[in-house]
Amino acid sequence: MTTLSTSDVVRQHGPAVLSRLRRMFGVHADIDDTFQQVMLEVVRGLPGFAGRSEVSTWIHRITLNVAYQRMRRHYRTPGSVALDSENEPPNNDEDALARLERAETARLLHTCLEALPPKKRVAVVLHDIEGLTLQAICEHIGVPLQTVASQLKAGRAELAALMHRALHDQARRTQSPQPVQRGTS
Repeated sequence: MTTLSTSDVVRQHGPAVLSRLRRMFGVHADIDDTFQQVMLEVVRGLPGFAGRSEVSTWIHRITLNVAYQRMRRHYRTPGSVALDSENEPPNNDEDALARLERAETARLLHTCLEALPPKKRVAVVLHDIEGLTLQAICEHIGVPLQTVASQLKAGRAELAALMHRALHDQARRTQSPQPVQRGTS
């Protein structure tokens, strides 16, 4: 096994850690603190890293552990989970209304993802947003396949219910009658 330097680990794996955290939590003021906590845990653990797994798998597991801790601390704090759509360049073929509707739907999705319990949220984000297989998720978070499948199914169902409720509430607000403005003559 080769010796891993702190700077090599941060340079090689830091961008992936930061990207994963942004997908899970969005661009919050404390995302940098969470990233630093992950890197601190990695640096502390380097001397004991036995090489029984890939370095990236080991770092991913640390990232998830720190993310779980943060989710538990901030479980009821409103926020959002970022998806890559925020970083996409604008499509000139779309009109402004279509872009606005897509942005609003993404905002609702972010809000609803944030409302999911941590384990369900991680399963949904890793599988449906990051594209990991169930087996890869099992290896990364260290739980049985059936548990991940159950969390994913429950997370999707809860997310669908939250989205339905949010869209229904939004439609009701936009359809409610506006007060009539009367002039003073």
